[in-house]
Amino acid sequence: MQHVALLAFDKEKCKPFFDGLTDFFYEHHHSEAQNATGYEALLYKVHRPYDDAMLDMIDEWMGLPKRNWRDETTREVKLAMYAIRYPDTLLLDSFTENARSDIRRLSAYLHFTQHTYAIWDEDSRKGLSKLGIEIPATEVADPFVYGAYVSAIELLKDVAPFTCFLEHDVPRQRLFQAALAAYGRS
Repeated sequence: MQHVALLAFDKEKCKPFFDGLTDFFYEHHHSEAQNATGYEALLYKVHRPYDDAMLDMIDEWMGLPKRNWRDETTREVKLAMYAIRYPDTLLLDSFTENARSDIRRLSAYLHFTQHTYAIWDEDSRKGLSKLGIEIPATEVADPFVYGAYVSAIELLKDVAPFTCFLEHDVPRQRLFQAALAAYGRS
């Protein structure tokens, strides 16, 4: 699936997205719902060694309900945050069912612990679709679907004109993911 989506990539189809990337980013990232100040502060509050309070801060910023996980599941996820290396997502396949149950939550944990993984967002997925990159919808942390999503955003970063790399305090994954979310809604 990942290879098919990336082989069908049409850089010309991306021109409207690249031309408006800065505006798309600001529209999404600096919206009231996204709490840009809280996001940027959280980038520095989450650090090794990871603890439950840090995961709680990420959940709160994401607007997610409290984790209903056993201690073993939380430990499993925290240990994985140490072990996983960008852009690999296959470790997600070894998670227990409860840990894999929420792709948004896990992708946010990966993003804030590593700053290189993109946060899973349905609007961002729709933005990729508008660019001709089809990523299936999912609620669970499927390593192949999430891996395709991460790779597609990485591809956009690789082919983007230099004008798309504005000076900002956010990681480039966030820059493109946030812009894709606004683009997906437009």
